[in-house]
Amino acid sequence: MDANFVQKRMDEIQKEGSFVEAFGALISGKKGYKPVIETKQKIIKCKNCNTILDENEKFCHECGTKVEKE
Repeated sequence: MDANFVQKRMDEIQKEGSFVEAFGALISGKKGYKPVIETKQKIIKCKNCNTILDENEKFCHECGTKVEKE
């Protein structure tokens, strides 16, 4: 599976109210508890070699290609 697809689907699920309600009830044992859900940063890949990069990198550490941010 593509990492971007998985991240996009996770974001969609977390935005649904039913997920937040069920997760809150599960972790707190109380109905109506709203947990704070951390979101992951967007995955940045090198355009040349598809290496996963940190968001603060300006050049790929594998091939040296300049990182183009959207």
